[in-house]
Formats: sequence, C-alpha cells, structure tokens
Amino acid sequence: MLTRFFVIIGVCASFVAQAQAIEYSTPQPRIDDVNDRDVVISRVDLTAQYTIISMRFRGRAREGSEIQFVPTARLYANDGARSFKFIRAENIPVGERKRSVVQGEEVSFVAYFERLDPGIQTFDLFECSDRNRSGIVCFNFWGVHVTNPLKRQQRTPAPQTPAPAPRQFPRTTPPPAKPLPKPAPETAPPVPAPTLAIKGLVRDAKTGKPVVATLTYRLLSGAESYGNAAPDSIRSAPQDGAYQIPGDALTVWDVAVSAKGYFGQRDTISINLTEKTANFDLVPIVAGAKITLNNIYFAQSKYELQAESFPELDQLATVMRQNPTMTIRLEGHTDIIGDFDKNLELSRNRVQSVKQYLTSKGINATRVEAVGYGHSRPINSTPGKPHPENRRVELVITKA
Repeated sequence: MLTRFFVIIGVCASFVAQAQAIEYSTPQPRIDDVNDRDVVISRVDLTAQYTIISMRFRGRAREGSEIQFVPTARLYANDGARSFKFIRAENIPVGERKRSVVQGEEVSFVAYFERLDPGIQTFDLFECSDRNRSGIVCFNFWGVHVTNPLKRQQRTPAPQTPAPAPRQFPRTTPPPAKPLPKPAPETAPPVPAPTLAIKGLVRDAKTGKPVVATLTYRLLSGAESYGNAAPDSIRSAPQDGAYQIPGDALTVWDVAVSAKGYFGQRDTISINLTEKTANFDLVPIVAGAKITLNNIYFAQSKYELQAESFPELDQLATVMRQNPTMTIRLEGHTDIIGDFDKNLELSRNRVQSVKQYLTSKGINATRVEAVGYGHSRPINSTPGKPHPENRRVELVITKA
C-alpha cells in the first residue's frame, strides 16, 4: 500500500494459485485504469471458492518504502451493486503490520477474495483510499476484465422407472383408477424486499459534463451500526457520471467525492424509506474559481473551529499538496444581525482560524490569504430575522 518496492521471494506467487482447482484463468488481464501505474495484475484465477489475484510491483528508484495490504479491500462489480470481501494475502503484510523494502527491489504477492459470481467479467479492485493520507499509494484497479462465463445448469436425469413385470394371465377387470393428485395450494409469490440506494450524477460544475470520480462512503448510523464502520468506495461511470451506493432504509451515510483536477465534496446523506438522489457538481481547480466550504463549523459568536470542520479542511489541505502552485483567498462572512464592527472582527478571526489549521497541516502560510467582510456581502438581506446561509467561509483560487 504505502509507496512501495517489492522483491520476488522464493517461488512466484502465481504458483500459489495453481495449487488450487482453477476453473478459469486470465493472465495479464486488460485493465481500464489503475491508481499506481507501477503496480500490475499479472494473473487472475477463479476457483470454486476464491478470486485469486496475483500482483507485482515494478518500482522506480525510491527509498525508505514500506508495504502492507488493507484488510477492508473489496472487489466491486455491476456499478457497485455487488461486492466481494478480502479473505487473505500472501507475501505481503496485512493490516497494521508493515515490512520495509530497499531501493530497487520487486515483490510478487497474491490477494484472495470471495469468488466472483459466474457471469461477472469486469470488476474493480478497491484496496483503500489515499485521500488525506500523505505518502500513501493504494492498490486500486478499475475495470479489470477476466474470463468468467455463466455456468451451464446441470440437468438432473429423470429417475428410471422399472419396467412392469409381464402379465401371466389375461386381465379380466379394468385396472383400479389412480387417484387424481391434489391441487397445490395457491400461494402468492414472495415479494422481494426493496433495494434502496444513494444514487446520482457527478458532473463538472462549469460544463455539466460527467466526471469520473471516487466516492468513498461510510455508514454512520443504522439499525446495526455504531458509527465505526469501515469505508468502502466506488467510481462514477465515465459515460454519464452516474453512481449508486447500496444501502438500507433508515440509515445515515458519510459520502466524500474526489476527482483529479477538482475540489472534492463531502456530505452526510440519509436514506429514509425510498431511494435517495444526490448529485455532486465538482468545481474545477482553475484561477478565479470560488466555492463555499459548507462543512466549516464555529460555535455561536465564536471563532474556534469545531471538530466537525476537520474532514473538510483535511481534504482542502490534500488538494493544495497535490497542486503545489495553487494559492487561495479565504473570505469570511457573517449574518446581518448585530454590530457591523463586531461582525467584521468575528469574520476575520474565523478565516484566520481556518488558515492556521491549514498551516498546521503543512501548507505554507504565504499560499493562503485571509479576508473578513463581516455582513457587508450577505446572500439574504431580508431584515428582521437571522439567515444562517449568510454565515459562511468561501474560497477563491487566486492562482492555479
């Protein structure tokens, strides 16, 4: 997982797959996209029990690397409708354990997953999310094409009825009438449980064109959740930007959307008793672009950041690290209620708090300008009552 160099140790890892009863094998499968182009899938074998993926890292000259494989890895198919769990790995540490490697080495390793359903011939391998995690490169592959046809149904031969014994004497009476079979009781067909989901489109906010993005989601609350579920991830479709996250009724999800060249978005989405539609319009990283940081929170009339703000700001810090020439201006605004001078001071203190958080994450202070406007630029200026939409922090890209 971490920026990695590997060494070929002992017998090639693909021999492990050959020890299984392989039903179908795909050497060097065609792959649509990969997160780290130094990593290749050399072979995919399907047995009755496992999907066995043999991988190899062909490294460049890097030093001080460590390797591991994340146990929450999944295979996804049918636009995320089907997922297959990670079982185990060989020749690479799993979980928190890591192994140091030296410069110039290669390692072949094998990951075992649950068996793909027959007929699924394209899947995604999502090992982890490297968003907000400096120096980490995940083993994520999109559109892995394998041989996995639908199995022919085996016909069960009809039971052989023994031939009747020949009659010894002519029959003088008709054979007894066979009782008619009782009609089967009429039963209503089972009604399938509704499949709920969060679904929608990911688009470019300026052009409306589809964007291929990674959507990382985590269950926050539900009937069997305590808010500590491991995150999963899917990709939006390249042809129209569509995505679908499987879910259950009465659940709440944390969903983060990221794509190269765009500002990410994060939202908390609830599924009630029907499917939830949530579209994401991502703002491209270009000079002059402005976005509102929706998930920045302060206590009433105070400027200390609340902990709920940290994921949004961590994502912004990651974007700035990925775009080292980018500079921004933070603009603070308050509601129209209250004294102008006090609101001006409050807005300045709030954007300074945001700037200090970004610098604590390694962003040079010269790349972040902070300006407070008080309530001089309201969104809603209707007098006589508060308007929470006026209290906001906006971001303007001054240099891309």
